[in-house]
Amino acid sequence: MLKLAGIFKDNMVVQRNKPVIVWGTGTAGKTVTVSLHTSETDTVVSSDGFWKVSLKPLHSGDDYILKVSDTKDTVLIKNVAVGEVWLAGGQSNMELALRDSENGVQACEKYSGKNIRFYQVPKCPVLNDEQKEQEEKSTWNIADSQNVGEMSAVAFYFAERLSEKLDCIVGIIDCYWGGTSVSCWFSREMLEKLESGKKLIAEYAEKVGDKSANQYELEMNEYNKQYNNWLQNTEKVKKENPSASWKEIHNLCGDCPWPQPSGWQSPFRPNGLYESMIKRIVPYSLKGFIYYQGEEDVQRYESYCDMMYMLVRQWRTDWNDWNLPFLFVQLPMYIADGETDDRKWAMQREQQYMASMMIQNSAMISLADCGEYDNIHPVDKKTPAERLSMLAESMVYGNGKTITPTVSGIYSENSRLYISFDNLDDELTIRCTNSFPFEIAGKDGKFYNAETVVFNGSMLCAESPEVKYPCCIRYAWYNFGEASLFTKSGYPVPPFSESI
Repeated sequence: MLKLAGIFKDNMVVQRNKPVIVWGTGTAGKTVTVSLHTSETDTVVSSDGFWKVSLKPLHSGDDYILKVSDTKDTVLIKNVAVGEVWLAGGQSNMELALRDSENGVQACEKYSGKNIRFYQVPKCPVLNDEQKEQEEKSTWNIADSQNVGEMSAVAFYFAERLSEKLDCIVGIIDCYWGGTSVSCWFSREMLEKLESGKKLIAEYAEKVGDKSANQYELEMNEYNKQYNNWLQNTEKVKKENPSASWKEIHNLCGDCPWPQPSGWQSPFRPNGLYESMIKRIVPYSLKGFIYYQGEEDVQRYESYCDMMYMLVRQWRTDWNDWNLPFLFVQLPMYIADGETDDRKWAMQREQQYMASMMIQNSAMISLADCGEYDNIHPVDKKTPAERLSMLAESMVYGNGKTITPTVSGIYSENSRLYISFDNLDDELTIRCTNSFPFEIAGKDGKFYNAETVVFNGSMLCAESPEVKYPCCIRYAWYNFGEASLFTKSGYPVPPFSESI
């Protein structure tokens, strides 16, 4: 029987100006003919029942029909659009729905556009009958005021700005799962190329031990009871007091039950969601990836840059395109109530910055000025989305300004330390602050608060009476604190730690 992969549904968006990849299954040996608008080609179903074709690139348009047929069956996919397609990946801060974000309900109510469509990859931890059923039922949605609240808030605002700037339909493929490590999203083969990856796999196997699938299910049933009880209590508090802070909610309801039980059916096992979600949509033609993840990996930050490198390598290999843009979010400020600031979030941000420097055709936005005390899910999702869109406009579409300043040099002169920057389309400014986000140190490695000024619009000068010969500087080097270094247009400089 002739069948298309699950992502091919009515109202889908295919990437403009790139070959359109279409694939599915059928009867071995049969010829399959595929056409879309002015493009048509055919292929023969292989002995394993699989077929795939590449249609020639198309310009922007909509209301097309994708026709797939063999000598017996014909499948028609209607109202196909040709525009820009981005995959939105990551964990809970990418997953957070528009309706649950800051001013999200109002955004849903007033949204009246027709240039955003979205496909949510079925959230299944394993490939089984339930996954097949959900994939059959999955749909491409034309965003409207009734359904747009289901979208990732970050992906919605990203697509909204992009569709206006480019004057075309934007398709978003939502592929995320809250609480997941980066290791969930690429293959075991790739993970095992890293010593840290081998260690992670071994540690998870030790956690699971000889636990059976039935035992895991029993543990999950008990966990879900605890989680649903906690969720009901928090919803009750928010309903009674809509302005309640997360600290107040936690004081009344306790912490969210976490982590979930370990098991080989868990979505949080290494490589699991790569198999059950990512591979289900490969190699659907894309413009690029937007990615917001890293919170789950803070406690093992040392290997995060290498993990991100492998993630991007995996995805680009699967999509057979080494230049697919990878745009991602550097973690905002965060600390839990009562938690000691161990600076691990700062070091995770550094790992993300290192990844942006190491991975070609990738770039990062800073959220140094964002984040909420004791809330790992800040509700402002418009800020990161618009910065991602600005980054895409600059790096991918070539019609915007560079927005992420980076340190280009550091030198000392007597008791002063000088820092220069690249990627500056605007002058630097230090906003008024009561804290000391800048610290400098000498060869002894002891850091002291530093008085810092901007000169020539593009350099910093830092000094401290406690450091006679400074050789190191760090900025905003904490889990949660104030950001004070911006461009005059309002873009924050990412936290940094540099030495001569």
